[in-house]
Amino acid sequence: MTIATPSRSPHHVSHASSNDTVLPKLEEQAANANETKSDWRDRLTAFLVKHRWATVVPVVLPLSKAYDLYWTARHIHYRNYNNSAEKHGDRVRHVVKQISEWNAKGRPNLLHTSRKSWQSVAVRAMEYKKSPGIELDLHDILEVDLERMVVRVEPRANMGQLTRWLVPKGVTIPVVPELDDLTVGGLILGYGIESSSHKYGLFADTVRSAELVLADGRIVLASPDENADLFYALPWSYGALGMLTAVELPLVRCKPYVRLTYQQVNSLDEACSVFSELATRKDPPEFLDALLFDKEHGVVVFGDFADLPPGEKPNNIGRFYKPWFYLHIKAMMGRGQGVAQAVEHVPLRDYYHRYTRSLYWHGELLVPFGNHPLFRYPLGWLMPPKVSVMRLMQTERIRKFRDERNVVQDVLMPLRHLRAGIEMFHREFECYPLWLCPHKTFRTNPQGMISPSQPELDEEMFVDIGAWQVPGFVKRGQAWDGRQAVRAMESWLRAHHGYQCMYAVTEQTRSQFWQMFNRTLYDQARQKYGADGAFMDVFDKVKRPEQA
Repeated sequence: MTIATPSRSPHHVSHASSNDTVLPKLEEQAANANETKSDWRDRLTAFLVKHRWATVVPVVLPLSKAYDLYWTARHIHYRNYNNSAEKHGDRVRHVVKQISEWNAKGRPNLLHTSRKSWQSVAVRAMEYKKSPGIELDLHDILEVDLERMVVRVEPRANMGQLTRWLVPKGVTIPVVPELDDLTVGGLILGYGIESSSHKYGLFADTVRSAELVLADGRIVLASPDENADLFYALPWSYGALGMLTAVELPLVRCKPYVRLTYQQVNSLDEACSVFSELATRKDPPEFLDALLFDKEHGVVVFGDFADLPPGEKPNNIGRFYKPWFYLHIKAMMGRGQGVAQAVEHVPLRDYYHRYTRSLYWHGELLVPFGNHPLFRYPLGWLMPPKVSVMRLMQTERIRKFRDERNVVQDVLMPLRHLRAGIEMFHREFECYPLWLCPHKTFRTNPQGMISPSQPELDEEMFVDIGAWQVPGFVKRGQAWDGRQAVRAMESWLRAHHGYQCMYAVTEQTRSQFWQMFNRTLYDQARQKYGADGAFMDVFDKVKRPEQA
């Protein structure tokens, strides 16, 4: 570019003026070309996302099934032929050895597991996973003690393993989060809830004890009676305190079926009233959740362990050719025009994993015809696509495109704010179905990161609102700023003593994050147990890369 100065000839000045005229035009043309290129890429990305079933069905589903069969065979082999309990010590010593070597090298990076980013069910990007991690080959059920009524497991044992092994023995764990691939470690250090949480609390609230390896290589046991500060700091810490290596969970007696009652509700007031009354009963049902199919219509689902009555045929909802469970409910209740209440018996394990085949209702975005009989009967056995395989195969551009046009959020709030919370979700997201699940929140001593909303309460009924869909705004082609909607939701939660579940994408700043969560015990445990400067801070794990 030529710059005119007073010492130059009129020719040079004229030349400069010419460039000053031409260059903005060239820049405008370049900008238009880049915009056209971006528009072309956006249109292609939108087309690929809309028709991703074309890769999901022939590629992702077979890979997912092969991956699933491998791990099922591996778990059976280890359970039957390898003494996992005896070999657990060797595997933990291997973790200690890796951490000792890391210390000897001068702590070159922050500690984290070697589990790949794509293997997580979290929807956010995990940039920190690019550095070398600690290998944790800890996938097994170590012991089932029916006298003490406890099960001891490694942190990467998942819900599918546990229910497959425990239910035939007539026992189960108190809280069984829905998806097969959810791991014990992730549910304790992150977030885990299910329809029995109104009785037992979140998954982490049921833990008896936890074994960890600290940053200096020590193996410690944390329980309410031993290292209680570490024990109560673990939930929601996302691996910011140590490497979890084993967990002891309580067992409860169960029966082979669940007697389910479906109660139709035809207004928001009715939904909140029926749901809240069931959740706060002195003797509540064993299981309770609800689906809202729009702001005014939904179904409250509740039930108890049961034997199958003589002559009654169960609904085996887990079989691959059966309709997706949430659509079965919707069709049965008829959105205000069907029966007001229905009852059926469902096998317990089918109930536990009732939304797995459809990935709650996200499956319809991946395979729009997945619930059609012409797909279910020949190919339904391939469902669901593994979230991990989907993450592995999607490009960064597609991930960002979907983040901007999808809602994947769970939030917790006091039950008294249920109606206002639903209205907030409708205002900011307008995506249905909404999942409602009540849960007790407990006061602990010392107090962890979440607590009842009022200091005089030892426990309080909260509710989870879960949204995993495309907003109505996007479906109608209206403008919708997803990041701003999440910020509005987070602001509402901070004002109502609510909590955002960390597997989802947060838009909060560091200061806003710690307004939402209680950091006192977390910070004390980080200092006392040598995690500060060794393990990544929880906010740094869950934030967007550009957030401060």
